[in-house]
Amino acid sequence: MITILGRQSSHYTRQVRMLAHELGVDYTLSPIHDLLGDDPQAYGGNPALKLPALQVGDTVVWGSGNAMRVLARQRPGDEARVAWPEQSTSTLAMNAHEVLAHAMAAQVDVVLHAFVAKRPPDAVSAKRRTSLINCLAWLDANLDAVHAELPADRIRCFDLGLFCLFEHLAFRNPIDTSAWRTLQVFSAAMARRDAALATPYRFDPPPGG
Repeated sequence: MITILGRQSSHYTRQVRMLAHELGVDYTLSPIHDLLGDDPQAYGGNPALKLPALQVGDTVVWGSGNAMRVLARQRPGDEARVAWPEQSTSTLAMNAHEVLAHAMAAQVDVVLHAFVAKRPPDAVSAKRRTSLINCLAWLDANLDAVHAELPADRIRCFDLGLFCLFEHLAFRNPIDTSAWRTLQVFSAAMARRDAALATPYRFDPPPGG
């Protein structure tokens, strides 16, 4: 039995779920309801109080990267079907993975600050939002070149993460994305994949709801 501990509203969780669908690996989603909760057990024992986690039998791994790797190891040959971030060798591709990782983390910080904790803007949150916008603009400007550096015949972790991030903006952090035409075209194409159709963003119902 494979269980993903996370949220249907989380781009990190969706990234893991999409890979499971791409690989044809069955799983159960166990919602983490309280984003501000401080009990590690709610996060699969993760002392960092972060999601997602992946449980396979009695084994639990923390974080989307580890979860995706373990998913791909459930069946022989699946791990080789995936283009992993650490396999990138060109400077552009390595930087693209770094920018994407930062943007995904910044999106979480922005949402937690403004929409979950409902705190007023401050200098730190303003810089965080600016860094997110800068990263998205860079990804839009460089996406075609980055794709030329990544294998087209494998499931690209980069594409899963970028799609989940870009769609998460409209769902949780509305900003004007009209200038990023390359990202819009990319996201529209990804949205037609079965894995995307099977994992739409939505809010998890409360316990017992």
